[in-house]
Amino acid sequence: MKRKILIVEDDVSLNETVKEFLEFNGFETVGVYDGNSAVNIAYEGNFDVILLDVKMPGMNGFDVAKEIRKFSNTPIIFITSLDGEKDVEKGFLSGGDDYIRKPFSLKELKLRIEAVLRRLYSNHEKVDLGDGFEFDINNKELFKNSKPVHLKTKVAKLLNLFIKHKGEALDKETIFSEIYDYDEIPNEASLRTFVKTLRSILGNDKIQTIKDVGYKFVG
Repeated sequence: MKRKILIVEDDVSLNETVKEFLEFNGFETVGVYDGNSAVNIAYEGNFDVILLDVKMPGMNGFDVAKEIRKFSNTPIIFITSLDGEKDVEKGFLSGGDDYIRKPFSLKELKLRIEAVLRRLYSNHEKVDLGDGFEFDINNKELFKNSKPVHLKTKVAKLLNLFIKHKGEALDKETIFSEIYDYDEIPNEASLRTFVKTLRSILGNDKIQTIKDVGYKFVG
């Protein structure tokens, strides 16, 4: 599954270099060059990590992070030439999850992204689905405002699959192979019921029906 990265960097050359490197290493990327565009596209898109420059024209990175935190918990890694202790503190207080100083190696950037993703999808942590919902990947349990939400086994397996492949169109055969045991016969009507159940809990807009293919979880 490709993880989607938003690159916010006003240096066009650096933006394109990072974009090419991450795409070569299997990530999907979107690059923007100013703070206002970053806020707008972060609101419209579903990203796994945001790389955010601090010193940009108009809205600086710290203010961008504060705006994004109003609607999203997507991990933010600040990229900046600022190296003072107060700057680092300001970055974390504005909603950052990590801080990498310029100049940096692309290999280090990749390692930091992977570390953030491991923390996000760690078996010991819950994945934030928004609107107070969290999903425990390890135990396949859903919570709303820290209270458990009962899901039947196959519904929980389906949600787990959707989360791991967020933003991807999953065909029915892939879904069947994941949620049904080898000695069970897949049932399309049951799958539609499972999807309907998740939509009723999480919201209709969370799961898209892809005609003649299957479904896509947009989170």
